[in-house]
Amino acid sequence: MGKLTWQYASRHTPNHALQGILKSMIGKDMTRMTLPVSFNEPTSLLYRTGEDMEYAHLLDLAAERTDSIERMLYVAAFAASEFASTIGRVAKPFNPLLGETFEYARPDKGYRFFIEQVSHHPPVGACYAEAPQWTYWGEAKVDSRFLGKSFDIYHLGTWFLRLRHTAGGKEDFYTWKKPKSQVVGIITGNPVVDNYGLVEIKNWTTGEVCHLDFQQRGWKASSAYKLSGKILDANGRPRISIGGRWNSRIYARMTPGYEATVEEPQDGTSNINDPNRAFMIWEAHERPKGIPFNLTPFVLTFNHIDDNLRKWIAPTDSRYRPDQRAMEDGEYDFAATEKNRLEEAQRARRKVRQQNGEEFQPAWFEMATCDVTGVKYWKYNGQYWIQREKFGNGDASAWDGLEPIYS
Repeated sequence: MGKLTWQYASRHTPNHALQGILKSMIGKDMTRMTLPVSFNEPTSLLYRTGEDMEYAHLLDLAAERTDSIERMLYVAAFAASEFASTIGRVAKPFNPLLGETFEYARPDKGYRFFIEQVSHHPPVGACYAEAPQWTYWGEAKVDSRFLGKSFDIYHLGTWFLRLRHTAGGKEDFYTWKKPKSQVVGIITGNPVVDNYGLVEIKNWTTGEVCHLDFQQRGWKASSAYKLSGKILDANGRPRISIGGRWNSRIYARMTPGYEATVEEPQDGTSNINDPNRAFMIWEAHERPKGIPFNLTPFVLTFNHIDDNLRKWIAPTDSRYRPDQRAMEDGEYDFAATEKNRLEEAQRARRKVRQQNGEEFQPAWFEMATCDVTGVKYWKYNGQYWIQREKFGNGDASAWDGLEPIYS
């Protein structure tokens, strides 16, 4: 929880009760615990996955490159950029309800994103994003533990990318898994986010691999957010070295046949064709101070809803979630009441299914096996945007059969 959230939790929860909550959480799977709304930020875990799209232009840049090594470089920058938004974001997003959805369409940027909560235990959100030159999909599947001094979050899902590059020929197919996340400083009241671990990005079409090392922070502030990496060609030879910080800027340098430490260039004149100096491949957007819960300007757009959107989006969309909306409006007591009501209703629906010998069936995804990697994943059935179009054109039955998750 962020400093603002911690202060709120401390004011609204007696100290002995707060300590009791923390003590009861030690060693347990956080996704299975019901916590007071005071521990939350007014966003959904579905939004957290949607935040992957903030730097989607990197995939457009990758598709424009004729050289596959350069394409890998911008794909790697995209995979690393997803974590810049986590800085200061140490409050807990709302756990999605089973069947909850979120869409984010950006015609101005040429992409659209969709995610559905397809499983409650374990919690899994299946997502699918598409643009003219790429398709990105995967599952937000996490296991989280409170270990007394830290929250540890393990990202278990596989992420897939198909890149239809302008060079022509067979499209590139990439996969990777996200690094671990950790929130430290819980007990001291000064929590800090860290993302660390090795990430391997593989281009199954060309055989090229990128290794990214999110380095775990040490005691010194200067050790925080460091990132290093290398891109290897199909024969295992180093071609590009990568360095920088995943919260601010990432640099790369052409190092064919060897690896090198990548230092920040002292001027802005270097470029990808200069093997003697590094060049910047990504820079984080500015984070204005004073935004509650340390939210980013990008995620602030997610909860927006107006009369035009109401004509199109599904009734299961997170924008309609009443407890989350109440918290955003500062109505914390009402948010807590609504959170409890929604969770009780979800349990009641699950009980009815169990009594009838039924299992929940996602509306927009189905389990499949990747024919390239052999990995099982949630496959988008292609229907959401079709039904959305029908609803927007006046077909009131377009959303029939969806879970009544907010009623």
